[in-house]
Amino acid sequence: MKVSSFISEESYDLFEKIEPLKSSGSTSQSFLVSRKGEQFFMKQLRPEHIDNPRYNLILKKEYEIGHCIDHPNIVRYKELGMNGDGPYILMEYVTGETLAEKLENEPSYFRNDDNLSKFFNQLLDALECMHRNNIVYCDLKPENVMLTRINNDVKIIDLGFCDTDDYTFTAGMTKAFSAPEQLARKRKELYARTDIYTVGKLMEYIEQKSDRRLPLSYRLAMKRSLKEDKAKRYDSAKAMAKAINKSYKKLWIALSCIAVLVAASIGWQMFKNSENYKYLMLYLEKDATIEGVHYKIISEEDASCMAIGRERHVKKDTRSGETNIYIKEEIQIDGKAYSVTEIADSAFKKYDDFVSVNLPNSLRRIGKSAFEASQGLVSVNIPEGITETEAKCFYRSGIRSVKLPTTLKTIKHASFAICKSLKSVDIPEGVETLGLDAFAECLELQSVILPSTLRTISRGVFWKCKSLKEITIPASVETIGEYAFFHCDSLKHVYNYSTEPQPLSVIFNRKDITIHVPAASVEKYRKAQHWRDMNIVAISDER
Repeated sequence: MKVSSFISEESYDLFEKIEPLKSSGSTSQSFLVSRKGEQFFMKQLRPEHIDNPRYNLILKKEYEIGHCIDHPNIVRYKELGMNGDGPYILMEYVTGETLAEKLENEPSYFRNDDNLSKFFNQLLDALECMHRNNIVYCDLKPENVMLTRINNDVKIIDLGFCDTDDYTFTAGMTKAFSAPEQLARKRKELYARTDIYTVGKLMEYIEQKSDRRLPLSYRLAMKRSLKEDKAKRYDSAKAMAKAINKSYKKLWIALSCIAVLVAASIGWQMFKNSENYKYLMLYLEKDATIEGVHYKIISEEDASCMAIGRERHVKKDTRSGETNIYIKEEIQIDGKAYSVTEIADSAFKKYDDFVSVNLPNSLRRIGKSAFEASQGLVSVNIPEGITETEAKCFYRSGIRSVKLPTTLKTIKHASFAICKSLKSVDIPEGVETLGLDAFAECLELQSVILPSTLRTISRGVFWKCKSLKEITIPASVETIGEYAFFHCDSLKHVYNYSTEPQPLSVIFNRKDITIHVPAASVEKYRKAQHWRDMNIVAISDER
């Protein structure tokens, strides 16, 4: 068996399957390994560092620290071992995204206060566990905190830079998230309050990347945790969590009182019904309402505006008896003409009583979740000029057909996910990227045409497309993300025209799929990681 420069034959005797991972450091290499059907994350020193006692000590230290901690929000360390490539450590394999990746792929995630509360309560509880065990984490940063694929639970990973009494002079840090005492190299002053400072830095980071102002309780906690004087910070993670949660309770009490006062002035029923409240807010925010659609000015200078929602009751078509939304290309406000260039985020979210929408040629952006969960919407024609479909723009909608513009370059995160009635999609030439979960759980999707310009198929793009029987991957595709074709129960044939096998993690959950590849590349695919598990055949001349 041919092996890499990092993995010896002996390792293959220990593990059934070994796959290199991208998440490797300057001194170590990472692998996904399997043993008796169970997957693990394996960390091993690079060959040039095997004889370095300091790096060996850090590896041993990481395992011993991790092994003594049992907490659901800290990665579990399973084994410290030795093979022909030197010492290694095994830990649970966590599938999900780092905090940095989560905010890149889904910046709106922390605009939900429940998600924000869950994240910081789990994070602080994990740090409290470390501190009880006389461990200071030291290197809390977005790349070292993961949110699991299932349930978005926190997992703190990589304990290599922790500070303990048992291992001196091995603490580490990342400057952008480090406390003043770390930057001053005052190791004797590292304790719980040091990690509290880095939690404050994470709050700053989330506020910036989410493009939102954190709730008052978080801003107060952030301000205190970032005090240069350690004595003025919270003395424990538990105290910080208690302050956040206590502040929340006080804040909700204050908001409840305000809500009662407002309700008394304009009528309780208006606020008791969330739909009424939604329509009231749209009415107050609008600059004009034309044929049932609310519009708001974006720029007086550019004379542009956007559609932000609709009236509660929109007239039905007298012939068909259906409700249709007509968004105009240009509207008049106080005698001035404004071009309609955008549909606002969540503008028509959860409206299920209209079957079609007219999108004008003047549009340049359809906002995030613009038509999410609009179950009555059956077809959509996206106009030329749109270059990206924003995250979840048609997520969970009822569309059965969609026409995409030739100007399109990127289909973003979950743009058409869980469109259960969508049967076919023709992705036009020019599209280069299919984002995370772009067409996931489109249960009726049978036909997909991918363009020759496509370069990236991201993670989970066709997850649970149970009716998809075959697909053609153009030669231009360089990257295919994990789980891309998981649970495609009807998938039998994949035609991959790339002459070089794309590097993979795991994209199929079955091995009975036939992969058709260029004749000259058959042997390459039969030797390549993951591809070799499939039935590889040459593309026939007739096709």
